[in-house]
This record gives sequence, structure tokens and C-alpha cells, in this order.
Amino acid sequence: MTITKPIFRIFDYDKAVEFYIQWLGFKIDWEHNAVNTPVYMQISLDSIIIHLTGHHGDCCPGSRVHIEDVSNLRAYHAQLLAKDYTYNRPGIEKAPWDPAVNCMEVIDPFGNRLTFTGT
Repeated sequence: MTITKPIFRIFDYDKAVEFYIQWLGFKIDWEHNAVNTPVYMQISLDSIIIHLTGHHGDCCPGSRVHIEDVSNLRAYHAQLLAKDYTYNRPGIEKAPWDPAVNCMEVIDPFGNRLTFTGT
């Protein structure tokens, strides 16, 4: 099998960088931004890879990705809260399917959701 890479629609490059890079801690692996065209980029955080696109036909805003087996999710959660990001202060709770699993959901400025689960 090959690797699946979710694609999220974005509308503002600076807001995407603020959310994904500065706050969540992803890095930009590469980006394509030809003259007079929207950006298309790949970002990653450890083994998580996501594509972000400004192209209207690539995908719908409001998509969701479920990210499993995040080690030290509570520490990552605390790290995010310590950054005091104005637009998102996620909670962390027990997963309804397993009380040993923690869940944290964040919603990007474009309505896309990332659900992190782990210990």
C-alpha cells in the first residue's frame, strides 16, 4: 500500500502559516506557487503529512483528519496552550470508545478539523 495524504483547502497563506507552522509546529516541506495562482504546499509534523491548497477545485473546506497514536498527547496539548494562540484553545478529553485514549480536536481558520488521539 501507499501513504495517504489528506488535502485541506485554505484561503489565506499567512493564516495557514500562523496556524499550522507557528502554532501546531508543522514545517513546510515544499510549496508550489506559480505567478497568479494559489499556493499548494506540503507540511509535516513527525510522520503526519498534510497538503494545503488554495485551488478551488482540489477539495472542500471543512474536511477532517483523524491522527492516531500520538505519543505524549497531553504534553503536546500543554505546549499548544502555552503558546497562547488567540484563535484556538483546544481541550483534551477521554475517547468515548476507550477511556485510556485521549482526544484533542483543533479547527483551522478555514473550518478543517484535526483530531489527535493518543496517550
